[in-house]
Amino acid sequence: MPIKKILKISGLILVVIFILFFGLLIISDSLSRTSSDNSGYGESGVTAKGVFRSSAPSATQNSYSEEMALDSDMAAPKSAPGVTAEIDKKIIKTGNLSLKVEKAETAAESIANIAKLNKGEVSDSSFYESGQGIKSGYITIRVPYDSFDKVFAEIKKVATQVISEASNAQDITADYIDLEARLKNTQAEEASFVAILSRSGKIEDVLAVTKEVARVRGEIEQLEGQMRYLNSQTDMSTITTQISEDVEIAAVNKDWRPWEKVKLSVKQFLTNGQGFIDGLIAFIIVVLPMLVIYGLIIWLVYRIAKKIYRRFRP
Repeated sequence: MPIKKILKISGLILVVIFILFFGLLIISDSLSRTSSDNSGYGESGVTAKGVFRSSAPSATQNSYSEEMALDSDMAAPKSAPGVTAEIDKKIIKTGNLSLKVEKAETAAESIANIAKLNKGEVSDSSFYESGQGIKSGYITIRVPYDSFDKVFAEIKKVATQVISEASNAQDITADYIDLEARLKNTQAEEASFVAILSRSGKIEDVLAVTKEVARVRGEIEQLEGQMRYLNSQTDMSTITTQISEDVEIAAVNKDWRPWEKVKLSVKQFLTNGQGFIDGLIAFIIVVLPMLVIYGLIIWLVYRIAKKIYRRFRP
């Protein structure tokens, strides 16, 4: 068969394959869209605006849906036209200080007293002493938002040197308003479900509404917890202070014992020497004989191979 005919037939086969492939893609896409459009119908389940959703809703279910819509409208908070409520800003304020002080313990006590006098409290603190006898650490306090600037300035007076200072204000008003709106809507939804639950109905309907009430109550508690957390963060501001003592020339430490240090050094030397000798003994008794044996085996293999090679060499 000529090459031109083979190329023409191959080209036709490729064209047919591409046409079939794209046709299958178009058919599968139309089928998926049709199934997604019909997915909202023919399934039974509990919804937020009605008790049941089914392919053939009964008269009782339609009446519950209408009652839910009416109860939601009645429970939803209404505001007077032309009246806008004043929104209090919600701001999380934090501060960080790094200070040099004469005595870390005295400075920490002073900072704790400053917090206490301004209706605040110490939330966390930690200090440690280095080998040179210098104490360092940090102390974290929480004070009312209105007292933040005052307390921040008073803490700096405790230091002999302010190494660094920083403050940050994060506005979360929009997040708080969003949580508040979601909470009101969820509470209105709960009131609607409770109103329906108080009326008589089928056992299946009562169980379904009870399940929805439990779900909505869980959402309300979660939203209330988030709002309580944001309130705690905005009502009380946080200031973290890093403290380190100034280096000072001090007298010889009373715990300094040079002879004890000598004994510890000699003990360490003997321990290290003992370890070296133990390793040398193990090498001579265990490792060295094994190396000799392995060397002999390698030498014998080499000799035998050499003889075989010489015998069969042309």
